[in-house]
Amino acid sequence: MDQENEKSDGRRDVSSRNTQWAHRTAVWLTKRNVTPNAISVMSVVFAAIGGGILLSAAWQSGFWLYIIFAAYIACIQGRLLCNLFDGMVAIEGGKKSDNGDLFNDIPDRFADVFLIVPAGYAAGGFAFAIELAWLAALLAVMTAYIRWLGAYVKHKHFFNGPMAKQHRMALMVATAVVAMALAPFGWSGYAFFVGLVIMNIGLVVTILRRIRFIAQSEHVA
Repeated sequence: MDQENEKSDGRRDVSSRNTQWAHRTAVWLTKRNVTPNAISVMSVVFAAIGGGILLSAAWQSGFWLYIIFAAYIACIQGRLLCNLFDGMVAIEGGKKSDNGDLFNDIPDRFADVFLIVPAGYAAGGFAFAIELAWLAALLAVMTAYIRWLGAYVKHKHFFNGPMAKQHRMALMVATAVVAMALAPFGWSGYAFFVGLVIMNIGLVVTILRRIRFIAQSEHVA
């Protein structure tokens, strides 16, 4: 059965976690007593900054759009790096706390909303673009709810796509890159509108797949 489940420590299997640069960075953070919870909260800060910057695309033009989209991409990467290192510092660095699961998951829900919703405003007045952005944010939160429902019912996390967290962020990065390419023609809004349509479709499929996998999976003691 095609599915992406949790690792033995309950985390998503991320290839970058096994790289030397990630390990060295996690060790550096651990030695400086940076807590995993603080890193998790920083992911929301990056997301809020990125979303706020993207909102300004609704009334900016010309060269400023390149700055806005590039800064938005950088903030997405900052959010993802925080998502990577909070778990590494907690597990590999031995700094896991009693409230670690809360700080690991709740900030992600806010980060998704902060980074997705502004895309509807950056779409530049397309019909239903703002509604699509809010719907995508809601469905993104629902994917996490379904994942935790699987953990409660079957004691197993299901990280299946096609629009899991890393896929959503990759789509938004790609959307911003395309928007940069279309900016000279005044068409950057098209990129965000199409990106939101793709995201919503992918999120619906993701939710349905996770429900199916939960229903078909055996209970883990």
